[in-house]
This record gives sequence, structure tokens and C-alpha cells, in this order.
Amino acid sequence: MTSRLDLNFAGRRAVVLHPAESVRAELIARLAALGVEASADWPASAAVSAADFLFVDVDMGHDDQIPWEPGTAPIPLIGLVRSESPGRLAWALGQNCDAFLSQAALGLVYSTLVIAAAKSAERLRVRRREAETARRAGMRDVLVRAVLAIMQAEGVDELAALRQLRAFAMVERLALEDAAARYLNDRRGRRAGTTR
Repeated sequence: MTSRLDLNFAGRRAVVLHPAESVRAELIARLAALGVEASADWPASAAVSAADFLFVDVDMGHDDQIPWEPGTAPIPLIGLVRSESPGRLAWALGQNCDAFLSQAALGLVYSTLVIAAAKSAERLRVRRREAETARRAGMRDVLVRAVLAIMQAEGVDELAALRQLRAFAMVERLALEDAAARYLNDRRGRRAGTTR
């Protein structure tokens, strides 16, 4: 399932990390024409933490300029390409750049923003899905304890207990593991309430 493309960047913020003042100035002007507020610096900028896009020079860029682990950009990351050196392109790929913009074609910045925004959004969706899968996998013991508790409380077998837990999850609109945790917490609360 594909999501809608982000086609309007007005009001967004970009940071350009590039050693050449002329490239920085031209990119800032082109971004401003699209309604993107841009700042530029070299070798680093404190504004990266508040940016919606980061452009970085591939030829001279290095890991210390980017305030996150390689490949984990929380915003669209765009590599500015000059020499097409295999080693520098490998560095940019290791950073998991969402798009590349040739410095000979800065006029293509709009399509680069569209591509980078779409690729970044998909990358972040995959990361969230993987984190959710890992979180739920880490709750398997909670699921087992809830099924055992239902079996004991209701005098049913494991399949009937699991069906009851699934029905509870559907009613509560929760993942099965979260429903299991809620069931156990509610049960503990009820037990604590009866001992007072």
C-alpha cells in the first residue's frame, strides 16, 4: 500500500552542509522559491536538530557532521554529489541517503525533495513496524501467562482461553499481547481490591 506523496514543502526547514559558499547560496535560493526555509553551514550546524531535511556534501561529508548513527536518519537525508568517487558514494550509501542531487543540476531540487520525503517516510514506517514486531515478540511470556490465567479462572482449555483473549483484544482494539498485559493487570487490580 503506497501513501500519498508529499508535494508541498512550504514551511519546512532544511539545512545544507557544504563547503562551497556558492553552492550553499544557490541551494538556499532554490529552496526559498519552494517555501522551504534553509540555512547553510560547513562543516556542521546546530540547526540540524530542528531541520526537516538535511543536504550534505558527499565528497567531503563525514559521520561526525550527522547527529545520528549511520543509516538511521530521522529526517530525509539528501547527498549532494560532485565527483562521483566510488568511496564517497559508498559513504553516502552507508548513511542511507534518501536521494541524491548532482551539484551540476541544483534546479532539480524539487523532485529530489519529493523522492527523499517519500523514501524517508517509507524507511521510518518500516522501522516502526520492525520495532512494534520486536516489542510484541518480547511480550510472548505475557501472552502465555494470560492464557494460563484464563484457563485457571474459567476452567477452559488453552484454545478456548486464547479465543477469549482474542475476543477481548478485538473489543478493546488492542494487539493480542497488549490485551494479555491489560488482562493480567486488571486481574491483579481486582485481586488487590478484594484483599483490602
